[in-house]
Amino acid sequence: ETVEGLARRSGDRRFAFDSYRRFVQMYADVVLGLDIAPFERLLERAKRRRGVKLDYELPAQELEVLVASYKARVFDELDREFPEDPEGQLWGAIGA
Repeated sequence: ETVEGLARRSGDRRFAFDSYRRFVQMYADVVLGLDIAPFERLLERAKRRRGVKLDYELPAQELEVLVASYKARVFDELDREFPEDPEGQLWGAIGA
């Protein structure tokens, strides 16, 4: 999985999962046509749960959970999984 490779290469799991969280949210918005408000609410809930105010204060573990929540949101809205294949993601982005 790309996010795991980024975490290993960068030595920063938090950075990797925050980048992936942002990617999933933007892809869901731009390519899949989903409203980003539910994703923002999930992010705000995660920050409240951890007692932090800023996105960068969320630890890697919480970001992993948040990514899973984002993907679940995509499934709930579209009745299909978030695309994991990079080539498929690229073609989706090109078509957007």
